[in-house]
Amino acid sequence: MGIFSSVIFQICVLFSFILIGFIMRKGNLLPQNTSEVFSKLENKILMPAVVINTFRTNCTVKNISEKWIFIVYSTAILIFCIIVGFIISRFLGKTPYMKKVYRYSLAVSNFGFVGTAMVSGIYGADSIELFDYLIFTLPLNMFTYSIGIAWLVPDKGKTFSVKSFVNPIFVSLFIGGALGLLPLPKFELVTTIITSTASCMSPIAMILTGFVIGGYSFSMLFKQWQTYVVVAVRLVALPSAAIIILRLINTPQEIIVATLCAHAMPLGLNTVIIPSAYGKKPDAGASMALVSQLSAVVTIPVLFYIFGSV
Repeated sequence: MGIFSSVIFQICVLFSFILIGFIMRKGNLLPQNTSEVFSKLENKILMPAVVINTFRTNCTVKNISEKWIFIVYSTAILIFCIIVGFIISRFLGKTPYMKKVYRYSLAVSNFGFVGTAMVSGIYGADSIELFDYLIFTLPLNMFTYSIGIAWLVPDKGKTFSVKSFVNPIFVSLFIGGALGLLPLPKFELVTTIITSTASCMSPIAMILTGFVIGGYSFSMLFKQWQTYVVVAVRLVALPSAAIIILRLINTPQEIIVATLCAHAMPLGLNTVIIPSAYGKKPDAGASMALVSQLSAVVTIPVLFYIFGSV
């Protein structure tokens, strides 16, 4: 019951902020260029703050040396998801850029806001399980804020662009890593500013998603067949396959639970935020965000019931 109530609570939080953005758009309570402004705010300030805050806190020599097995398992599962993403996205996207959007969506879920909140809600904000989970998601964070973001940055038809890696989020990864790994002085004022800024990221991202969704008719968002393929694979097939394999090789239960919390979550919001920030219409991202949030209300409790055993 604890897991189910935690899942429902986090989904309700997500939908509450999305609903705010949706009402703002439908009621013309904000300017039409709000999505562009919010996207740039997320891309250039709020998301970099999240990256710096995550890595300065968890990317330490002590954490990596003590919990290396979590990183190994996480990296292996991530590689598996990326391979599946490469294969399936070839049949979904009509353009090279859309193939990358679907590839990204299949590779990672919303392991950050929803996944972390899930673990915190189940075990407590100061639990060892939450600490283990944050270590488990280090490879996911490194991928998301480097290669993952580069996939979502439009490259004007190029197959590879070094420039797409040189973005505020990717640079922040190195800043956060340096703060965590090196014995640098820590100033309380700077730490408070980074933490406070990072805490704004998820609410603004969800309001942005609702605002973007409000610009479409629901029928259009539900008509994209690619969305249902991605949601089925990302929310059910991939986590189930990964956990079945982990069970076959007698993986510790804490890693199985971490895998569930990281890979069975609804789709993230980067496919809305990043394309919007670069002037691309986030139609696919908005569709996947809406459908996956609705689907997760059912799929997450079911998967935890079958595989969680906590």
